[in-house]
Amino acid sequence: MDDVVRTVKHVTYEAAAEAIRAGVDRARELGVRAGIVVTDANGEVVTAAKLDGANPRAWRGGLAKANAAAGLGMSTEAFLEKRLTKDEVLWRALSGNPDSMFVPGGIPLLHDGKAVGAVGVSGGHYGDDAKVAQAVADRFAELVEGRGA
Repeated sequence: MDDVVRTVKHVTYEAAAEAIRAGVDRARELGVRAGIVVTDANGEVVTAAKLDGANPRAWRGGLAKANAAAGLGMSTEAFLEKRLTKDEVLWRALSGNPDSMFVPGGIPLLHDGKAVGAVGVSGGHYGDDAKVAQAVADRFAELVEGRGA
């Protein structure tokens, strides 16, 4: 029966909330007024933050980046560089999807090498968005490793 049902792991709210705090701190350091969203493995919102002064819809861009990263199991930046810039047909097909955004700033949250969620950040320059997302992913990795629970 193991080939009929599978179990999917998801990031917990507690871990997501702890990790997103690192993103808020990094955004403040960079002066980015960001929307930060952490999703589960299915791309559904677990928690979100919108810094003061952020565009009212910044979290939507963060959600779209997180959705892409959760589904791909890789960062939006890596996917953009490895696949989309080399495949115009794929680029056209995927770029029309309003639920996903293939711009740096989306990173999967990994446990045992598999995505259990993702973080997406929007509101600043995409390079800064990626740095904020990386802070969240790094903090989540620390939690997974049992450092600083």
